[in-house]
Parts: sequence; structure tokens; C-alpha cells
Amino acid sequence: MLGVAGDERAGGFNAALARAGLPPAPLLDYADFAEAPERIAALFPEGHGLLRVDSPGAEPRIRRALAHLGGADLDEAGDDATRLRPDHAVQSGLSAALALCRRLLPPGVVATHAPGTVALLYDKRACHAAMRAAGLPVPRALPPAGSFAALAEALRAAGLSRVFVKPRFGSGAAGIAALAVARGGIEAVSSAELGPGGVLHHSHRLRRTRGAEAVALVDAILALDAHVEQWVPKAALDGRPCDLRVLVVDGEVAHTVLRSAAGPITNLDLGGRRAEADSLRALAAPGAWEAMREDCRRFAACHPDTFHVAFDVALTIGLRRHVFFEANAFGDLIRRVRHRGLDPYEWQVARLPGWVAARKPAGLAA
Repeated sequence: MLGVAGDERAGGFNAALARAGLPPAPLLDYADFAEAPERIAALFPEGHGLLRVDSPGAEPRIRRALAHLGGADLDEAGDDATRLRPDHAVQSGLSAALALCRRLLPPGVVATHAPGTVALLYDKRACHAAMRAAGLPVPRALPPAGSFAALAEALRAAGLSRVFVKPRFGSGAAGIAALAVARGGIEAVSSAELGPGGVLHHSHRLRRTRGAEAVALVDAILALDAHVEQWVPKAALDGRPCDLRVLVVDGEVAHTVLRSAAGPITNLDLGGRRAEADSLRALAAPGAWEAMREDCRRFAACHPDTFHVAFDVALTIGLRRHVFFEANAFGDLIRRVRHRGLDPYEWQVARLPGWVAARKPAGLAA
């Protein structure tokens, strides 16, 4: 594995290997890879095998290592993992790391993720454009805005009053704001908070700001380089807006979890509640659920050299249509949900042999 030492994802995958009677996968930490990239080839002394590429997470030491590999030195004092910063250098470094990894791996090694796909899905603006180009229903996107004043003008021109403002590079709901602008005032719901000196932090709790405070918050998020898209109302379950995380593995829709919240942001780590996806499926109009699943499969099929892709998608009010918000290069850390009796990592372990066999170079022994 290429991942983060001690991370829950790596632990979950190795636990699944153990339950399948297989040995653990040796892990090369992203920071160690950045320091000595040649170590990746040493994991495969026989010249063939599988490399699981895992999420780099958000640890400051990993951020610094990736940025350095990409040719930048982050001016980040301390190890404050809650501080929100522009992530261009980190994402450039991740792309460089995965491309370098691919070049250094022996020809007989198959990697679970294609570098280009990871780069695309980590970039919310580019990912939105790719989903739209593939024919997936997505919210209307607005041009990039560098300030609240510029965004307000763009909203007037577009005839919109409610949008999501999302840091272009980021994970989870860190730094995302649900913004409503009306004659009665301005309101933003976000886990981002402005500290002393205008420093932006991910507080891990949602709060509502209004007026000048909301304007200052949105200004700070836009300064990170943000993707802005229309706020599309989601279908509700028991009066709570809800959406879905859908994991596609080896081209097949696997684990699906429903997330609901009292407000527009449903992430489970921010107070969202999980529920059985079938409870929403039972309410959907005929054909609506399968249409959503087919679009998940179709976009994943555009990236056949990436083993799994996760989607954030919702049914809209009326339960007849669906809308895609994001696709995730990793996104498989889905707890307490099973597919055909297996958790996400067990399912991946079961599906990997066939996926790898289809990608082995001609003449290479199984």
C-alpha cells in the first residue's frame, strides 16, 4: 500500500485481508515515499503484484511532504490540522507523487488508481465539468469569483440566490459554505470559522452566520480558490434533507449509505445521521433509483484503470430525478454498511483478483 501509517483506511484494508486468510500488505507512507521514491519498487522484489493507492489524508506532515515533492515549500507553521489553506501545492504534489510512483513501479505491478483520475476527482471544478461532459446531471456552476462582491454580482446575473461555495481542493465538507443571499440578508452555514487575523479553520461543527460575518467568511473561502455551484434542494426523509454516498467497485455499484441532516450539509462527521438507503429507495419514483445507479456505473466506466470511485449524489424534491455533487477518488471509508454481507474493504479484497487479472501485461504469470 501507498498510504498513511496508522490510518484507519490502511488498517481496515489489512483487517479485511486477514479475514480472507491473506497476509497484510506492507505500507509505504506518503512522507517516506516523498523522501525516497525508489522505496516503492522495493515492495515488489519479484517484479509483479498489486499496489493499493490510498488517500493521503490531511496530516500536516503529509501535506508538507507532498508539496515539497511537487516543487513547493509550504509556509505552514506548526501542525494545526484544522487550519484551511489553499491546497494547490499539495494537490500538485500528489499528482507528481502518483505519476512518479507509476514510473518507478515494475511493469508487472498493477496500481488501483490512475494518477490522472485522482488528479481529476480531487479538483472539484474539473470533476464537475467532467461529470457534466459525461452527461451526468449536476448543479449549475458559476464562474470563479475572488470575493463576495464578485460572487454577489454573478448570482444576480445568473438569477440565483442560493449556492454552495466549496474550496476547489479539499476533502469532506471542510471549508464548504451553503450560502443564501436575499433581500432580507445574507446567511451562510459552514463548519469553517474565522479566527484571529482572518485565519480560517475547520471547526468540525456547523454554525450559521449572517450579515457582515457571513460576508467575511465567504470572502475567506473564496480566497482559497473556490468552486461555486447552485444549491439544489434535496429530497427529504422524515423532514430531513438527505443524500447518498455510493461506492462503485470494479464497475459495480456496491455500498450505499444515506445521510440526512436538519440543514443542507449532511456529512456524518458534522452531525449528519446515517440511515438505510432502501428507506429512500422505497419512496423513489419508478426507475429513478436505477437511473441514479446507472449514472454512477457509467461515470466510473470512464476511468477503467481506477478500481473504485465514490459518489455524492441525491434525489431531488419529487423523488423523480437525481443530481451529482462530487466524485471521490477514494471515499471507501464507509462504516457499518455491508454489501452482500461484506464491508467495503472485504468487498474490495474479493473483487481485486479479477480486476488485477484483467490488467496484467500479456505473458505475465498470474
